[in-house]
Amino acid sequence: MIFDILERVDFDLQKAIFDNYILKDGLYIKIGEKIEYFIFKNSQKEEKKQLLFTDLDGNIKADKYEWFVKRDYLSNYLNSNKAIDPPKKRIHNNNYLTLFVKEKEFIQENQEYFLSKLYDTFKDFSSFTKKQEKEILKSFNDYFFDENRLNDIELKKSKLKNIYEEILSKKEYTTNYIKIFFDDDIEKYKKESEIYYALKIYNKIETTKIIDNKIYGLSDFNMGLNAKKPYLEHKTRGFTYPFMVEKDKIFEIKKLFDYLKSQKELYYSPKKDKIGLYLHKHNENDQAVIDDFDIVVYTDEMLPKTFIYKNYLLLKQNKQIIQSNEIKDFNNLFALINEVLFNNALNNNLYGDVYSKLPNHFQNLIYLTRDIAKNLLKRDIDSLFRFLKFSESFIVYYVRQNNLFQAGKVINLVLSIKEYKGENVDILNKLNEIEEKVLKLENLDDNEWYILAGQVIKYLLDKSKKSDKKADMIEPFLRAGKTKKLKQEIEMLYFKYKHDIPLNFIKLNNAISLIMANEENKKVDKEKLLIGLLSENIFYKKEEK
Repeated sequence: MIFDILERVDFDLQKAIFDNYILKDGLYIKIGEKIEYFIFKNSQKEEKKQLLFTDLDGNIKADKYEWFVKRDYLSNYLNSNKAIDPPKKRIHNNNYLTLFVKEKEFIQENQEYFLSKLYDTFKDFSSFTKKQEKEILKSFNDYFFDENRLNDIELKKSKLKNIYEEILSKKEYTTNYIKIFFDDDIEKYKKESEIYYALKIYNKIETTKIIDNKIYGLSDFNMGLNAKKPYLEHKTRGFTYPFMVEKDKIFEIKKLFDYLKSQKELYYSPKKDKIGLYLHKHNENDQAVIDDFDIVVYTDEMLPKTFIYKNYLLLKQNKQIIQSNEIKDFNNLFALINEVLFNNALNNNLYGDVYSKLPNHFQNLIYLTRDIAKNLLKRDIDSLFRFLKFSESFIVYYVRQNNLFQAGKVINLVLSIKEYKGENVDILNKLNEIEEKVLKLENLDDNEWYILAGQVIKYLLDKSKKSDKKADMIEPFLRAGKTKKLKQEIEMLYFKYKHDIPLNFIKLNNAISLIMANEENKKVDKEKLLIGLLSENIFYKKEEK
């Protein structure tokens, strides 16, 4: 999966990381011929983060931001479990060119600790004594003992010692990090950080092996292997790890995940007329985790043809009839599905456990249908039609939630999908046809029968004198599993309110007759029943309103 993604990355990952990288809040110190102090304090309101980089007097120093970004990225430790000074874990950097510490740790009492741990550790890494660590470090021996490097380490140790107290006097400018950088070439930073990563970038040092003078190990990205996950091991192989990655490749994987960490939750990278990819990720413990990945053949973000979301039921919002909505691309179609079917609850529940405080039935609907929604994001237009299997469940759910408006929106969506599929859908025309048949007492087909039943139920329920009419009044009809039981419920409702119905109301009397004349006992089509119930009602005429 990861290498499939890397193969399709057609831009400079390193540059993309730097372009999206955001410093942590703190005091930034550059040590060169002179000592320079800067402050960074992030703000969500400011997109151009370099404008938040200032000197101690508050003057913007945007031109300095990139210099620190590049070196900060290369110098950070992977995580606290891979700090170079366990168990205290006070040092958060990975090379002798920098010192990253929390402000509260930067005190006089810790000066010797920092100087000793930082410079003695990075001089020759002799504190790394495990067999695998020693094997890895052998390849760096010539570099470790270069006389110029050793002299540089001692020089920087002495310089930091001499200015430690001066930096202490600047602590008042931050309550977060103090980050110290020596003014050295970026290539030197890369070389120094490479040693740390060679030791720490894998799942754990015990997973590393030297094969043909190359370092291999188990990747820690999107992967975890510990005592709680024995099922990941390959018991029948010479080594049990699921896979091994060579050092140069693992660095590329790290860049990919560092880039993904800075991106939005959804990431899609197609090329026109070429196979693209889809992936969904989230951040966990400051690392990107890929939830889903797929190769995408159809890469055009535009739909094969425009989807029209029509207001078949003539629903009104703020006393205005809702207008049709033309949708031309997959992302907006997904947004419509999210809004109408899921009441905007899908984005945060597309992966992982569904939010437990949602109603249980709605949780189940999300679990049952979110894979269909994912496939829609993967440019599979046929997945749109698979929602029809669950449409009745969504409509009934919203009716039972006393949200008839949302139920109506779902019906509009269902009918729009059917029309997009090629079916002839015209509710107003169908209601006119049903009205004509009712007046002439002509036989109805099954779909017309359910729609008419819904129309009758709505008209009769409107006769209720309750000031607060709730959807639980519809519940007896939703519970009717077969048409025989539905007819009984309609008959009971009719006798309950017949005193309020005009004696010579021919249209309603004919409708009741046609409903009762149906002798079949089939499973109730609740979707068609609710279409009739929520549509414009044929029993209302101006003089009867």
